[in-house]
Amino acid sequence: MSRVLIVEDEEAIAEIEKDYLELSDFEVVIKSDGTQGLATALNEDFDIMILDVMLPGTDGYEICGQEREGK
Repeated sequence: MSRVLIVEDEEAIAEIEKDYLELSDFEVVIKSDGTQGLATALNEDFDIMILDVMLPGTDGYEICGQEREGK
Protein backbone atom coordinates (compact mmCIF):
# COMPACT_ATOMS: atom_id res chain seq x y z
CA MET A 1 0.00 0.00 0.00
CA SER A 2 1.35 3.43 -0.93
CA ARG A 3 1.76 6.01 1.81
CA VAL A 4 0.87 9.69 1.47
CA LEU A 5 1.79 12.54 3.80
CA ILE A 6 -0.59 15.51 3.73
CA VAL A 7 0.64 18.67 5.45
CA GLU A 8 -2.31 21.06 5.50
CA ASP A 9 -3.45 23.51 8.17
CA GLU A 10 -7.06 23.65 6.91
CA GLU A 11 -8.63 20.56 8.49
CA ALA A 12 -11.55 20.39 6.04
CA ILE A 13 -9.22 20.38 3.02
CA ALA A 14 -6.97 17.72 4.54
CA GLU A 15 -9.96 15.49 5.33
CA ILE A 16 -11.34 15.76 1.78
CA GLU A 17 -7.94 14.84 0.33
CA LYS A 18 -7.63 11.97 2.79
CA ASP A 19 -11.09 10.60 1.96
CA TYR A 20 -10.38 10.52 -1.77
CA LEU A 21 -6.97 8.93 -1.33
CA GLU A 22 -8.24 6.25 1.06
CA LEU A 23 -10.94 5.32 -1.47
CA SER A 24 -8.03 4.51 -3.80
CA ASP A 25 -6.31 2.36 -1.15
CA PHE A 26 -3.65 4.83 -0.05
CA GLU A 27 -2.50 4.99 3.56
CA VAL A 28 -2.73 8.66 4.59
CA VAL A 29 -1.00 10.58 7.39
CA ILE A 30 -2.08 14.17 8.08
CA LYS A 31 -0.06 16.82 9.89
CA SER A 32 -1.49 20.27 10.51
CA ASP A 33 1.63 22.40 10.77
CA GLY A 34 4.95 22.62 9.01
CA THR A 35 7.12 21.71 11.97
CA GLN A 36 5.26 18.43 12.57
CA GLY A 37 5.13 17.79 8.83
CA LEU A 38 8.87 18.24 8.43
CA ALA A 39 9.66 15.91 11.34
CA THR A 40 7.30 13.27 9.95
CA ALA A 41 8.68 13.60 6.41
CA LEU A 42 12.25 13.14 7.64
CA ASN A 43 11.53 10.23 9.98
CA GLU A 44 9.07 8.12 8.00
CA ASP A 45 8.89 6.81 4.45
CA PHE A 46 6.23 8.17 2.08
CA ASP A 47 5.63 7.59 -1.60
CA ILE A 48 4.30 11.11 -2.08
CA MET A 49 3.66 14.28 -0.08
CA ILE A 50 0.93 16.87 -0.55
CA LEU A 51 2.18 20.12 0.95
CA ASP A 52 0.42 23.40 1.58
CA VAL A 53 2.77 26.28 0.82
CA MET A 54 1.63 28.64 3.59
CA LEU A 55 1.81 26.69 6.86
CA PRO A 56 2.36 27.62 10.48
CA GLY A 57 5.94 26.88 11.45
CA THR A 58 7.87 25.61 8.44
CA ASP A 59 6.41 26.33 4.98
CA GLY A 60 5.82 23.70 2.29
CA TYR A 61 8.83 24.79 0.22
CA GLU A 62 11.17 24.27 3.18
CA ILE A 63 9.67 20.86 3.96
CA CYS A 64 10.21 19.77 0.36
CA GLY A 65 13.78 21.07 0.25
CA GLN A 66 14.83 19.53 3.56
CA GLU A 67 13.20 16.21 2.77
CA ARG A 68 15.05 16.03 -0.55
CA GLU A 69 18.37 16.82 1.16
CA GLY A 70 17.74 14.39 4.03
CA LYS A 71 17.11 11.31 1.92
